Amino acid sequence: MTQAPPVELVADQQLVHASLAYHFQDVPGLLSICSDKDGWAGRRFTTDEAGIEAATQYALKLDSRSAKGVYAQVTTLRERPAEGRGGKELAHGLTFLWADGDFGDVGHKPGLDDLPHPLDADHVREIVAASGLPEPSGWWLSGGGYNPIWVLAEPYIISSDDDRAAVEQFTMGLQAVLGGSAYSHGCSWDTQIGNLDRLMRIPGTVNRKAEPRATASLPGTGEPIDLAVIREAVQRLEPDARALLEKAAAEKRDRHAARTGRATVPPPSARRSAFPRSGSGTSVFDILATELTFRDVLEPEGWTYRGTAADGREKWLRPAGAEGAADSDYSLVCDDHVAVNWSERSDLPVGQQPAGRKLTVPTLWAHIHYGGNEREAALDVLRAAFGQDAQAPARALSAAVLGRVRQHGHPPAQRRDTPPPPTDDIWADFDEHPEPDPAEDDAVEGPATPAGLIPEEFYAARPELQHIRQAGHSRSRSGDVALLSVLTRLSSLVSHRIRADTGIAGYASLNLFGGIIGPSGIGKSTGVEVADRLMPAPPNLDFRDGLPLGSGEGLAEVFMGIVEEETGEVRRGRGGTETPVTVNVRKQVRHNAFFYVDEGATITRLMKERSGSTLGETLRSAAVGQTLGQTNASKDTSRYIPSGSYSLGLLVGFQPETVAPLFEEVAEGTPQRFVWVQVIDPSIPDVQPAWPGELHAWRDAAAAPSGDEASRFVLVSFDESIKAELRAADLAKVRGLVNPAEMNQFDSQAPVMRVKLASLLAILAGRRHVNVEDWQLALMLWQASCATRDAILAYSAAQRRLEQEKRTTARIEEEVRVDHAKQLAEDARTDRAVERLALRLAVRVRDKGPQTRREIRDSTAGRDKRYLPDAYAYAVLREWVVEEEKRFVPGPVPPS
Repeated sequence: MTQAPPVELVADQQLVHASLAYHFQDVPGLLSICSDKDGWAGRRFTTDEAGIEAATQYALKLDSRSAKGVYAQVTTLRERPAEGRGGKELAHGLTFLWADGDFGDVGHKPGLDDLPHPLDADHVREIVAASGLPEPSGWWLSGGGYNPIWVLAEPYIISSDDDRAAVEQFTMGLQAVLGGSAYSHGCSWDTQIGNLDRLMRIPGTVNRKAEPRATASLPGTGEPIDLAVIREAVQRLEPDARALLEKAAAEKRDRHAARTGRATVPPPSARRSAFPRSGSGTSVFDILATELTFRDVLEPEGWTYRGTAADGREKWLRPAGAEGAADSDYSLVCDDHVAVNWSERSDLPVGQQPAGRKLTVPTLWAHIHYGGNEREAALDVLRAAFGQDAQAPARALSAAVLGRVRQHGHPPAQRRDTPPPPTDDIWADFDEHPEPDPAEDDAVEGPATPAGLIPEEFYAARPELQHIRQAGHSRSRSGDVALLSVLTRLSSLVSHRIRADTGIAGYASLNLFGGIIGPSGIGKSTGVEVADRLMPAPPNLDFRDGLPLGSGEGLAEVFMGIVEEETGEVRRGRGGTETPVTVNVRKQVRHNAFFYVDEGATITRLMKERSGSTLGETLRSAAVGQTLGQTNASKDTSRYIPSGSYSLGLLVGFQPETVAPLFEEVAEGTPQRFVWVQVIDPSIPDVQPAWPGELHAWRDAAAAPSGDEASRFVLVSFDESIKAELRAADLAKVRGLVNPAEMNQFDSQAPVMRVKLASLLAILAGRRHVNVEDWQLALMLWQASCATRDAILAYSAAQRRLEQEKRTTARIEEEVRVDHAKQLAEDARTDRAVERLALRLAVRVRDKGPQTRREIRDSTAGRDKRYLPDAYAYAVLREWVVEEEKRFVPGPVPPS
């Protein structure tokens, strides 16, 4: 039995006509259709009904000749081009916005160093939806791509060259937004297709780039969109997208370096012109531009010359990669000065580049050999010219090039080892790594787990801990932040009479300070709200809640108020009545307060100001429940809060950069009195859990039994094994068995901090006795706090190293710039001296007759003798003089 031959795919005439008519009919300008079968020159058609019909027939004709693809330009043309299909300078009518959502690898495999394409059309939809752009009006299925299309409510007619440049900048920005979203999904995306002469495969034609595949037009919203709406979205989203694309480019260079074994140098963080460069024609890049051609740069790297284009520019084809030879006729075109690359697999910028970033001979050389880092390329050429350690591309330059560089340049500073980038930057992991795609293989390695997370077994130990974590997760916020918020709030709600008794020294206050570390805007303050809902203050408690923090005096003032007190005297009235005499007295009127500071920079700034010493000292006293305030001559300004008479909790949100000054107070003991957590929580579930309700078990344990102040403290007791452990550690220190130099300063408060945490965990469970499990859970908390603290310290140290390196680099660059400026000035002085001597020579031979070189030299000042050879040559060149029989005589052109 024989198989029927496969049905040959042919163009869908109805869809081709409908697509062209929908997007282009009656739009001002000409519709351009082209294909590989007409040499990409194409034909232009009017946009009336007859023109659309003619364009349809031409597209069908090209498709019937088994074209690899039949394309329409995305914009209409203002007029017919003189030759070829014209360029973007003829772009006229814009009716829709586009993108190239290639997926899979049929017909367009990603480069060896590229991220993979999106998996399929659904993956492309997900990327576009996550970009923040408005939902597309429709989609073009190109046979290998799923291309979003935004149809404009009204055609936009380009009115001038400036307008055209602004529109193309916007369309390129649109591609960048989508590229950033793709990177966040672990994919590559063609971001260089925003040019206004872009060709898009016509829906209904056949894609034959690999095996034949049908194309189609599929629905989106079906609604047009105002250009102003999508332009506003692009302007808002583009800056963050560009930052992601810079990161993606750096990672690609790293992959390329790892694959090829050839070191690449990342570009500087801020764009700047090639360095060093000047307008005098003697900078490194000026010399490369005059001594090299594009052929000199491309041929050694395996590029093939493919002749001359219709406009006179050279055509070059990139070398074959592991995926095989290029399908196109050429990859790059260039004139004598500027090249334009169209290959996405060449590791070069794709498409027309803006002013200041165009591919000239030297910048192309820098892209090929130095990853586009023009500064490093120029410095490496200087190193090669002056015999320093340089990379192979610079050493391979001709002797003529290096000789000119040596003549006009100065040796750069010797290389120095660059400090490593920040390590353990847990916040950079959060900011920069894309969330893993749920569809990815579980074996794919994602971002490292941040240091300092409270372990899973901690929460699994008790229902109330799971309760707190669920409360945080129900608001899509960190369980660790919710826990620390609850513990600091609990420390402010417990009776001031409750203290911890470990059998060592005095009774320990349960006042607790907490620090939340993380970037701004991702939920530090939400933890406070969660704790407030979980543990509302008892209605009969005089409690100051969620207060900001100012000076140290202000902290004590929170507990103060005015009360009436009897003086002991009486006032006798009529009829013999007696009324006690009272006066208003300022004194402590409350015992419980909770402070929250959303931005910790407020505290660190205050501690640096005049009142800082008061605030820092007051915080350290408050952390252990010591006396607050001061006694002044005036009763109105006196504040006295006795030791043991208040309960206080403090929670502060810090950004990684703002917490560093607090750690400078380690000698005074301030950072040691904080428990640290970070705002990141990878365990937040995809499905939002329900709000678990309030916590109740803590209320009775946090309240002191009825009695008066004379009964003093109600004690939290500890298991004997815990007391023995604490006593042994304390005795070792007191007896001098522990070397203070071997102790970490930041752990000086570790025992009392663990006592506080264990006591609060016990009260949270409804007890005033700490058992072994409380003690172990407190250890887990403290270890997580220390890990977060150490990550902060490492981050801060790395940032300081980087800042120092930036300052050093800036100083070196400034020195190079100064040296370069000095060289330019010296060159200018030389030019002036040569011209002055040449003019003097011409006048001398005119006035005194023929002169020998010896006579001229004898009459020249010593400081100018070194310029004489150039002055002779210059005077002869200007024809001011002529040298005859070893004598200078007047030339045919007298000096002016």
